Amino acid sequence: MSTPNSTSDGGSLSTLFSTSVRIVADLFIVTLWVVFLTLLFLGTAWPRWAFYALLLAGIAVYVTITAAWGDRTGTD
Repeated sequence: MSTPNSTSDGGSLSTLFSTSVRIVADLFIVTLWVVFLTLLFLGTAWPRWAFYALLLAGIAVYVTITAAWGDRTGTD
C-alpha cells in the first residue's frame, strides 16, 4: 500500500526529469539556430541588423510554438 507522499515524490522526480530534458532540448535547438544563422551570415556578408532581427524572430517563433507544450497541467 502506497502513501500519498510516495506518489508525490515520484511525481516530483518525474517533473524534475522532464523539466531538465526540456531545458537541455531548448538549449540545443536555440544553439543550432544561432550557429546556423552565424554561418549563413558569415558566408553571405548580409548586414548585422538582419542577423539580430532573424535571431530574435526565430527565438520568438520557437517560444510561441513550444509555449503550449508545457501548459499541460490540466488546471484552469
